[in-house]
Amino acid sequence: MPTLADIAKISGVGVMSVSRVVNGTRKVSRETEEKVRKAISRIGYEPNEAARMLKGHRARVLGLVVPELADPFFAICANAIQEAAREAGYMTLMVACGHNVAVERQQVELMLRRKIAGLIVIPSSRENDFYSTFLEQKVPIISVDRPLENMETDTLVVDNREAAIQAVEHLQSHGHRNILCLTEEEIVFTTLERLAGYNEAMLTQKLQPRVLVIGSTAGSVRESLPALLNSTPTITAIFAVADVLALEALRELRRLKVQIPEQIAFIAFDDFDAATLMTPTITVAAQPVAELGHTAVSLLLERIKSGSTDAPRRVVLKTSLLIRESCGCGILAKTSK
Repeated sequence: MPTLADIAKISGVGVMSVSRVVNGTRKVSRETEEKVRKAISRIGYEPNEAARMLKGHRARVLGLVVPELADPFFAICANAIQEAAREAGYMTLMVACGHNVAVERQQVELMLRRKIAGLIVIPSSRENDFYSTFLEQKVPIISVDRPLENMETDTLVVDNREAAIQAVEHLQSHGHRNILCLTEEEIVFTTLERLAGYNEAMLTQKLQPRVLVIGSTAGSVRESLPALLNSTPTITAIFAVADVLALEALRELRRLKVQIPEQIAFIAFDDFDAATLMTPTITVAAQPVAELGHTAVSLLLERIKSGSTDAPRRVVLKTSLLIRESCGCGILAKTSK
């Protein structure tokens, strides 16, 4: 079995430098790290994680907590995280908690016992006190898509509010004044920010916001949308804050034989596979989902390798308004942001 000494001999650097690269304990020059990585790849060296953990080292494993994997957003983001972690020489220990806080708490506690090197989390709710133990044990955390409230951790999000403003302003540029916002009953950061952006865009133009809340308590799209479409003043455009809501609304509009965009213009937050297959194609505020995953790993590894306890960072990635046909433009897709 190859040893650190074998790697040092092949790469032409000292054993201590090899150890620093393998264990991520201290920084080395980029040139040295590249030499060591090439040597590791050449001879197929794999660190003995069990031995390292017995010596008190943390495993080269990143924890990943997501609400679910049925949602394409979470699935694509998780795949990108695993890909980036693998390229950096880390395994990923992932759990999908099914939007259940009790399950999330239990699984997170189990992760802590595994001596993971760091944690990437998309929290299911605003209850997150159980993550404080990671910080107490100096395990870095980065929250993605939505912040861990009341926690001093790095945060990676997209420009939810600004993207919603841009989407609504685009509808307004087509002359729409009675724009309905479809939003979710679940109170999470992303929903609140997108709803705030919608309200801001409407109020800036002195227009009355009209919001339809969808959820297990509030009711379904099919139950609630028809009455609103028959209300006064007549709704001429819809902005849906999430792709799942958008699909439900589009199915209902089709059932009601409402023509898009002739009778109702439509913009959704989040791109989805069917958006370009439908007739008309759907204008969306698209998130850089894979970039979120890759950036999360990069930021977390910076913390792990440097051991930095500097103030938490908040990184905001830009969305793109993909102009298609449902908003009324009737042009080929293009990125306008």
